[in-house]
Amino acid sequence: MRILAWAIAAAVAVVVIAFAVANRGPVEISVAPFPYRLDIPIWALVVGALVVGFLSGALVRWLLDHKVRRMARRGRRRTRALEQELAGARKQLDEAVRGQRAAVPAASPASLTPKDLV
Repeated sequence: MRILAWAIAAAVAVVVIAFAVANRGPVEISVAPFPYRLDIPIWALVVGALVVGFLSGALVRWLLDHKVRRMARRGRRRTRALEQELAGARKQLDEAVRGQRAAVPAASPASLTPKDLV
């Protein structure tokens, strides 16, 4: 999948570079209520519009993904808390098993009856 993404990115880069080389002529940009005029190459205008569009789309996506990121953070905290709880329970179980072993005298396997195993 990563190779496909790089292949697509390379193809888009080739198209943008070809467009920039083919369209080097200047274009005049003016905004009606302001007295400013700007002469820039057509390729700079198009690439600038693409960059602005990409950044604004990324910003909107980031803002809309806030809920998902919050849920992931909560999930990580919950996982950490459960792992700590599990570690504590394992420690208590190990201590209880060690305590039972110390309290029970050692017996040979031949002397054990099924009643002793329960």
